[in-house]
Amino acid sequence: MLRRIAVVLVGCLLSLDALAHSPFPGIKGFYTGLLHPISTPEQVLALLALGIMLGLRWPGRFEVPFLAFASTMLLGIVLGQLGISQGIGEPLLLLVAVVAATLSALYPPGLFPLFVILASIAGALIGLLSTPDSGTLKATIVSLFGSFVGANLALLYISGGVGWFHDRFKGQWSRIGLRIVAAWLAAISVLMASLAFVNR
Repeated sequence: MLRRIAVVLVGCLLSLDALAHSPFPGIKGFYTGLLHPISTPEQVLALLALGIMLGLRWPGRFEVPFLAFASTMLLGIVLGQLGISQGIGEPLLLLVAVVAATLSALYPPGLFPLFVILASIAGALIGLLSTPDSGTLKATIVSLFGSFVGANLALLYISGGVGWFHDRFKGQWSRIGLRIVAAWLAAISVLMASLAFVNR
């Protein structure tokens, strides 16, 4: 199942429309969307925190939260195009990052429904924040498609990388190291959320 998902997402990168635009000298269209999920700290922190949380439970507990993320991201993209306010998206993403990173650092048993809920919220928010600048319908669709592919590939590769590391290095030090990274992500997310609240 995971291999099929990866093949489909990578295959999306080979779209003729995507290759019709060169990313040099400037990045346009599909590539703008593809890089959008890593263009703001809030989205990067949320993806990293979710990736570690799901990667520590790779692969058995990955598929359902990943599909929930992809599905709600599509919903978020639609809502963004309908003009739903995006103002709360970034603060809420920081909250998702704090909770996901904290769960990774503490590594409690169970709580699988919470993983699905966090992935769903993050997907919807990233989709909402993916709304491109005004342009032609084709340019908007291509950019949104790039954002969808970029966010899902990012989550897939972060989770897969963490899962591979966790399986490859089975010593207690590897799990402790990943939990320390998760704790730092939680701390950074809390600081950023505090700054965002103070600057409002």
